[in-house]
Amino acid sequence: MVARTERSSSDPVHGPPADPDLPGCPGPALDPTGGGGPADGPSYRILGPLEVRRGGVPCTPSPLKRRALLTLLLLHANRRFPIYSLITELWDDRPPRSAVATVQMYVSGLRRVLAPEHSRGGGDPRRHPLLLTSGNGYLLRVQPGELDLDRFRALAARGRELRSAGHCTSAAESFHQALALWRGTPFGDLGPACLPAHYTVRLEEERLALVHDRIGADICSGWAREVVGELEELCARHPLREDFHEQLMLALATAGRRAEALHAYTRARLAMVEDTGIEPGPRLRAAQQALLSGARPDNTRHGGCRRAGTLHPAALDG
Repeated sequence: MVARTERSSSDPVHGPPADPDLPGCPGPALDPTGGGGPADGPSYRILGPLEVRRGGVPCTPSPLKRRALLTLLLLHANRRFPIYSLITELWDDRPPRSAVATVQMYVSGLRRVLAPEHSRGGGDPRRHPLLLTSGNGYLLRVQPGELDLDRFRALAARGRELRSAGHCTSAAESFHQALALWRGTPFGDLGPACLPAHYTVRLEEERLALVHDRIGADICSGWAREVVGELEELCARHPLREDFHEQLMLALATAGRRAEALHAYTRARLAMVEDTGIEPGPRLRAAQQALLSGARPDNTRHGGCRRAGTLHPAALDG
């Protein structure tokens, strides 16, 4: 991918160059108390295509690499990111000769997008209120609630606390709110060549883990029938994830479809043996044995939701 190098001979950090690619980002709404500062800070969304807003008005950078740089800084919010690490992440092992100057130019453009009033007032770019030069790198200040990923993780943590306390319905509500923040593949608009794949993989693992927690809370809250279809799809898309197969068996059995629950185990086992040559793990086998022994899922003892969604052979009718 060809990098932009309009100002390769100087450090744009020390003065904003002309840049025709910057979008028309409006200035912030002024603080009604007369303080002169912005009434609303920026908001960032990366759980889907990158979006940046100020005062509710979109001002997402247009150039592809600049969006990729902002995404990296958001993924490492409030931490210093060395410039040479940024270069490695942006260009892998094929950076342009002018990579340092190019990153500096991108940073200069992002500063004008994130705090246009600072640039218009002639502020020193090295003392930017949001995107700081820190040692040999940069640090993006992000306040609580400004980044959708932070809100997602906070809601997930809150839901898990509620589940551990035995409040399944409230936990499910928190999990649903967290997952509603996802709008698609994280930074899917950047394309596969812009960022290392491990960032997307890690976030997708976080999402699937929370989907599992949310379904477990839904089942405990009496919504087993409603999640069967979703679980069928998840098992088809992720045939080696035993936790989803176990939940499908539980949901089917809870819905009075015990034979289908046993058939779900057979399908899961065949998929795993054919793909990996190994048998299902002990939890999935225990779920099958529970059903064969006549265990009733609605009598499952799961310790106040701390292990919601597990079938135990010991949970037999007396």
